[in-house]
Amino acid sequence: MKPSDISELKHLYQLDAERSGIHRISGCYINGDKEQVVRFTETFLTLPEEERFKYLELFRKCLSGTRDKNLLLLHPRQVHRDDHSGDMTGEELKLLQALIETDLKDDTVLQEFYDKVVESYPYLDNYLILIARQDYDVPGKTLDGLDLEDASEEVYRHMICALCPVKPTKPGLGYDPSEKAFHNLTPGQIVELPMNGFLYPAFIERSQDPDYVLYYSKDSVDIRPQFIDAVLGSGTPLAAAGQKESFTELLKDTLGEDGDLDTVLQIQDSLRTIVQEKKEEEESPVLKKDDVRVILTECGVDEERMKDFDQRFDAVFTLPERPEEAEEAGERDTALSRYPEEIPIEDRIFVASNLVPGRSLEVKNADFTIRINTDRTELLETRVIDGKKCLVIELEDGVMVNGIPVGVGRS
Repeated sequence: MKPSDISELKHLYQLDAERSGIHRISGCYINGDKEQVVRFTETFLTLPEEERFKYLELFRKCLSGTRDKNLLLLHPRQVHRDDHSGDMTGEELKLLQALIETDLKDDTVLQEFYDKVVESYPYLDNYLILIARQDYDVPGKTLDGLDLEDASEEVYRHMICALCPVKPTKPGLGYDPSEKAFHNLTPGQIVELPMNGFLYPAFIERSQDPDYVLYYSKDSVDIRPQFIDAVLGSGTPLAAAGQKESFTELLKDTLGEDGDLDTVLQIQDSLRTIVQEKKEEEESPVLKKDDVRVILTECGVDEERMKDFDQRFDAVFTLPERPEEAEEAGERDTALSRYPEEIPIEDRIFVASNLVPGRSLEVKNADFTIRINTDRTELLETRVIDGKKCLVIELEDGVMVNGIPVGVGRS
């Protein structure tokens, strides 16, 4: 999904309740013992206005964050099309489709979904499973991008699910306006913004695509792979932080201990160029094994160092086994979350935007750390001076040491 697709849907949760297109909402409250305490289903428009806006805020959060870090477009492996009917045969997506088609009115379908979430979601405290059934009458667009409200192209029928922590409120004194006095407040339970959620089917090129799911994770490091596998039927790519760490390990193994500074800077420049080109097209720049091989070769990595590249690339996607000590300590859910099964070949990809440095590039060893603007890496070079390996930085005016201006000195 492009950022413009996500923004268009996100706008629905900033409208009044009627125009949001939500028909019904359903929920199930799960306690820390994974017991389903209470279930409910409501017609959305019959709820008090303040409650409706609270629900809209929770669902809107599931479309927030950085694409390819907090928002992942997943393609379930279980998607199959019958040659005759064209219907899906994937078990997971069939259940999601059933939730949409029954408009959250079938208790059996809802119960099956709740059971599957509870079995696979590795959260050790109270939380709320919240679902909304929604229709969006997709407006047509003029050539200059203006909405044609009376020229609908299709009705986008979908569901959105939010998994929200439920936390106790703190006890304390509170003011009672009716008695004009302060009294001890009775602690309650409050629903917080979601940790995870998903939208199905995905909204791609302003149209529904039932072969994809948009997944949200507040934590871009632990994205709950066992939940993704069990409920969404999808393999799990490396999380954003894991991608950067894995790519760094791949470069270290490929370049060796004596990697050339110019080569490293060229690789970073190549990645930034790819990201910038795709940004203009609103696409996620995905790098497969062959793409990374081409980048390294074009940046001057010699043929000898590239000889074992395939094995090195596959090795970074081979995850450690689940630690037995974590399971013995009663942390099996957490262990599963951090140690999924080996990543399938089709999911062994890097997203270029997860690999490039931010505004600064860091150069460090045991004795110093230097950060330099990524647009000014030409100021750096390595030289051998008087037989010593040196990092040379071209200095300009405005040099400061701990906030104190210093002169460059004379040559």
